[in-house]
Amino acid sequence: MAEGNDNYNRGGLLAFGFCMAFVFSFFIYLVFINQGVDLAENVKDPNLQVASEPEFNMDSVTEPWVKNDKVATYGQKIYKANCAICHGDAGKGDGPGGAALNPKPRNFVEGKWTQGNGVTDHFKVVTNGISGSSMAPFGHLKVSDRWAVVQFIESITQNKSKETESQVADFAKSAK
Repeated sequence: MAEGNDNYNRGGLLAFGFCMAFVFSFFIYLVFINQGVDLAENVKDPNLQVASEPEFNMDSVTEPWVKNDKVATYGQKIYKANCAICHGDAGKGDGPGGAALNPKPRNFVEGKWTQGNGVTDHFKVVTNGISGSSMAPFGHLKVSDRWAVVQFIESITQNKSKETESQVADFAKSAK
């Protein structure tokens, strides 16, 4: 055994040499031939909406209980973030989070209201929830955001409120 010193892994050495040659060749290609990799790709987000007008500022609304399409649209955003998981995106009570709840979440689009049929009653439910049900209170939301959600719900329901604007205004001025 003293004559030949063939105790190395010839296949491993060849694989190592090939890998090193490939890495250096690729490095030379990237640096000198291709001039690097451009990670600043101009990929457009399909969910990104181009703002043609300034975004609606809810803080500028002094009376969020007064019917206003922009407030209802803003309320839809708050609804989708907080309510759609149980009540569904369209408000039909078919949200994925509501499937296991008993009683099932309310269908806002059709049917009778269980806690009163006025927007002031809806505001109370959003604020305080419904005891004995899975309707949680959302009193932690800003008052204006709760009114916006109520306006959105009023915009999609077929069972509209019968309250007058003055009744709602009188309640709203004391609501917290």
